Amino acid sequence: MAAARDAFLDQGYAATSMSAVTDRLGCSKATMWSHFSSKEELFAAVIDDLVDTFSSDIDEVLTSQTFSLPAMRRACLRFLECLMSEPSIRLFRLVLSEGSRFPEINEMFYQRGPAKVRRGIRAFYATRFCDADADMLTQVATSALTGFRSDILLRPEKPGPNESETFVDNLINLIDWDSLIPRADD
Repeated sequence: MAAARDAFLDQGYAATSMSAVTDRLGCSKATMWSHFSSKEELFAAVIDDLVDTFSSDIDEVLTSQTFSLPAMRRACLRFLECLMSEPSIRLFRLVLSEGSRFPEINEMFYQRGPAKVRRGIRAFYATRFCDADADMLTQVATSALTGFRSDILLRPEKPGPNESETFVDNLINLIDWDSLIPRADD
């Protein structure tokens, strides 16, 4: 997986072939083909591997948690930390740069990555709020945090360590928590 991940992230989707990955590994093409029937399948496995690492880092904060503002703050900060990891940034750039030529990688990435993470975040909000509010909070938080990441990536000078905390605190303070509807079983 590491060889395939590095090949896709270094060279891009279009320029990476199954042969290039086998060359990096020093294994036979027959061995590679016995594990993966296509480049798309290999790319899906790479995405799954990266997303599993990303998800486990976020799940560590969300698992067995019911909603609270401190838990939300911790989850948002962890989410930003994961978004700003080098593999996450490289995969994001790869999907953005090659997704228009290869729409299947957009779909594959979204279903295996962002959609999976959003389900976990939504489940966290659903521990306290009604379904509609859990959906809205998931959309607002993930959009704000991914937008903040995009802003950071475009800046010529990277922000200091406290800027992420300030952003998350401002996001939490902007939400009118009193207007949200608690779950019926609360």
